[in-house]
Amino acid sequence: MGFELEQEVNDHFAPFYPYVADEVLAEYGSASGRVLEVGPYGPGVSIALARKCPEMSFVCGDESAEALAYIRKCVRGEKLTRRVEILNIDKDSLLFDADTFDLVIFRGGLFFWEGQERILSEMNRVLKPGGLGAHGGGFGAGAPDELIELHLKKARALNSRLKKKRLSEEEVKGIVKKAKLDPGARIAKRHGLWIYWRKK
Repeated sequence: MGFELEQEVNDHFAPFYPYVADEVLAEYGSASGRVLEVGPYGPGVSIALARKCPEMSFVCGDESAEALAYIRKCVRGEKLTRRVEILNIDKDSLLFDADTFDLVIFRGGLFFWEGQERILSEMNRVLKPGGLGAHGGGFGAGAPDELIELHLKKARALNSRLKKKRLSEEEVKGIVKKAKLDPGARIAKRHGLWIYWRKK
């Protein structure tokens, strides 16, 4: 099937990246640091963060050649090639040393793959102590209801075609427990579903 459907999803969600970035920033509490965004549903949040936070630097990537080509195109289009490094990244075995990033984001990753505890554990491993992990998706807590309403029908149809999983809060808590994250991990549910946690 290629990457056409994922690209359509990414492009459809483009109006919401600033709101997701605001939500992540509110959790993170800083405008600087080294950021990793994992997966094929990037680099929209990183680009939105880069616009807001000139002192941040970024690494983005996925293991799919089509996703990498899309990420490169997006980053070039925003003239951010000097601030965003693009790498071939396996979400199940991140190629970085432990304690490398201040902020690690995986938008969409919670809903499409098995082995979520492994993905979370890898995200946590490469976080610096005190760093923030953000794993989930949605429109962004501050997104206006009228904007969501305009995009909701198509968003649901696209996610259905991608076979997005519906997860209950209890299922998400179970994933967090299996990943052995800090017990203070928080599940945010306004206009989406995110797991936020600090590395011990």
